Amino acid sequence: MSGHRQKLQDEQERRDERSPVNLSFSGKRFGEVLMEAGVITAEDLAKALETQRETGKRLGEALVMLEVATEADIVDALSEQLGIAKFDAVVVATIDPEVVLAIPEQMARHHGALAVAQKGDELTVAMSNPLDLVAIDDLRVVTKCDISIQVGLASDIEHAISEAYRSAKADQDLEEVIEGARVELGIRDSSGIDELSEQELRDRAEEAPIVRLVNLILGQGIAERATDIHIEPLENKLVVRYRVDGILYDSAMPPKRFHEAIVVRIKILSEMDVAERRVPLDGRFTARFEDRDVDVRVSTLPTVYGEKVAMRLLHKAGTVVTLAELGLEEDAQEIFRRALKFPYGMILISGPTGSGKSTTLYAGMSELDRVARNITTVEDPVEYHLNRVNQVNVNRKAGMTFSSGLRSILRQDPDIIMVGEIRDLETAELAIRSALTGHLVLSTVHANDAPATATRLVDIGIERYLVTSAVHLVMAQRLVRRVCPYCKAPYEPDPKAVMALVGSGHKRATFYKGEGCKQCKGRGFLGRTGIFEMLEIDAELSQLIMDGAPAAVLRQAALDAGFETLKENAARKALNGITTVEEALGVSTEMM
Repeated sequence: MSGHRQKLQDEQERRDERSPVNLSFSGKRFGEVLMEAGVITAEDLAKALETQRETGKRLGEALVMLEVATEADIVDALSEQLGIAKFDAVVVATIDPEVVLAIPEQMARHHGALAVAQKGDELTVAMSNPLDLVAIDDLRVVTKCDISIQVGLASDIEHAISEAYRSAKADQDLEEVIEGARVELGIRDSSGIDELSEQELRDRAEEAPIVRLVNLILGQGIAERATDIHIEPLENKLVVRYRVDGILYDSAMPPKRFHEAIVVRIKILSEMDVAERRVPLDGRFTARFEDRDVDVRVSTLPTVYGEKVAMRLLHKAGTVVTLAELGLEEDAQEIFRRALKFPYGMILISGPTGSGKSTTLYAGMSELDRVARNITTVEDPVEYHLNRVNQVNVNRKAGMTFSSGLRSILRQDPDIIMVGEIRDLETAELAIRSALTGHLVLSTVHANDAPATATRLVDIGIERYLVTSAVHLVMAQRLVRRVCPYCKAPYEPDPKAVMALVGSGHKRATFYKGEGCKQCKGRGFLGRTGIFEMLEIDAELSQLIMDGAPAAVLRQAALDAGFETLKENAARKALNGITTVEEALGVSTEMM
């Protein structure tokens, strides 16, 4: 290394070593740490020093700019050189909001600094540049604390600042709402105490603090990608839970005294009877969040500790996914597309509530020719808006049911009909008649698996010969959580679980799980994918259905013909690292 370059590095090291008292230098130069780790060579260091001289950037920034080191390499080197801990983005969800707010948000963003812990007068702060003495002095003055530094990726810290302040502000807003509220409805049952009038209930539930509290609960649920929000009264507390990727997580816990006011506010939004608390009620309303409309379906249920509220969130402006994005493999996509090409007949999809049946129907319809064909749907409610598709909402109060809607659709010269759900004989008869008179009908029913779906219409009351004449394809599906791609890592699942899922034929398979990161908020999963079994109704299966064969016999005949079950499809996704063994084992009672 030339004398000039050596001088540059020495000057940089001396400048960098003016540090806060909590830093403990290893005695090694920054470049030496990286070379010892095998990240860079002496030649790389020389080029970086030259770039540093020309641009005025820090040495680490120069190395990243030259693409000889990554940001993670720089963080590792600084952690070793300065003797400080690395920032773990996973801890964001556990940081005390009061600690976060010790640093004003504007200052945190300006300096790229996040308060992560406090012990006495010492405040631990995560920074991407732990040698920014000006920033550290500013933090010390504002917080009146000694500053202890952690080093982290700039991108991690930037994201963590956004998440931490959003969460801290939500908690702060909740506290302000609680402090500012004077509402305590004091509703009683038949204890001899007079109940409040309906107008008094409305007036108190519409006070600003309660309105803000309900808005906070809804806003956080939408921001968390929740599909459902549960407001559950217990004996001495009120619990709010969000269902994210199929799993419920505890969130805010407002004081129990706000329970009645929250319920009444939600009832007002949903146009329910606010004075009726003895029977279950249903309603809906539309919430607007960041320029998005979210349809909220509301259900109340009387419990021993008060009314429980469940809200299902349906993003009306959501983008329709493709068949591949659903989780259908190429061979399954081909089976589905083949069924969609029939000019008439029926495609049935089954699965429990919330298993993505409607999403699958939308994905199929998005591949149809919507210009040359008249496509009409009747849904409860319309979840996605498709261009050139006539979509009808069920409205039972107005007399618009699935059966009445389908009857009207048949007078609209349709080519393709989508019925949100077949749940009664009248709807089933109309759907079958439509499928047999030149229309392609897509719908859903409730059944445990594909063979049971094949006979579900028979159970409802449709003649067997009509079912075999109309139905071309039946599908069953479930949803499993996807391993987070940002923190995906190999792991060793329980050998018994592996044996239960894939048998002994994949002893050397590598399985993956998420370790928890900022993207998945430490959960290890991000989003969900579908598990499918698809059964084409051929001549053999048609004859078995005509003969009254039970679902078990249909299943065995399908297996003999190469049918892939839910379990086998789940195993395929676990072997491909898309989900975990444990998640795959939970998609069907067949596996338990």
